[in-house]
Amino acid sequence: MRERPGPAAGRLRVTSVPDAPAMRAPGGGEDRDALPVTLTLTASDVLTEEGARACLRGASGVRVVPWEDRHVADVAVVLAHEVSLATLKRAEEAAGPDQGRGVPVLLVVDSISERHLLYAVDRGVVGVLLRGEVGHADIVRASRRALRGESPLPPTLVRALVERLRSLPGHQPGSSDLSAREVDVLRLLAEGLSTAGVAARLNYSERTIKNVLHDVITRWGLRNRTQAVAYAIRNGAL
Repeated sequence: MRERPGPAAGRLRVTSVPDAPAMRAPGGGEDRDALPVTLTLTASDVLTEEGARACLRGASGVRVVPWEDRHVADVAVVLAHEVSLATLKRAEEAAGPDQGRGVPVLLVVDSISERHLLYAVDRGVVGVLLRGEVGHADIVRASRRALRGESPLPPTLVRALVERLRSLPGHQPGSSDLSAREVDVLRLLAEGLSTAGVAARLNYSERTIKNVLHDVITRWGLRNRTQAVAYAIRNGAL
């Protein structure tokens, strides 16, 4: 993980063990989003796993449980340098079968191909963080976002996912079983906007946007908003 200059220079590296347990948001302030969250994590190497576990345990409101106890966690974090089949299997292991009682999964990786990104989303991964752009405080914030039902994905990965889906055989724009409002919401999410950004663009409240997404996800048996965007593209809405 790279250190950044400027205000975020104090950000912890994902492979480091902290000198002190206190964890701060970038810029030196305390992380004010203290929603309690129970995490479980696994990594592709022992050093990364031990360092991440030590750092995350020092975050306010965060409890870390062993991977073997992932069924009691709120969010599972899978860290890896390369996205291999083993990495994706670990993610799928935590997410559970389609109708199972899995937990939301965050991948923290150096990079990810469009093919692996599509595979991961299809199998329950709700967010992907790029190791070179984040520290442990970002992982905590992303975990809390996932716990609230959001899908933490950098805009570059959102665009990559959209383009990959649109390139698949059988994609025919212009026909779908979604309402006009649902299409508007999903289109803006596909452009990388947050829930707040979508609400502002459409002049709705955030609660309305969340209700729209909940309706789509529930109606079609999806796991999260990223899968909802994928569904809309595959069914010709976007």
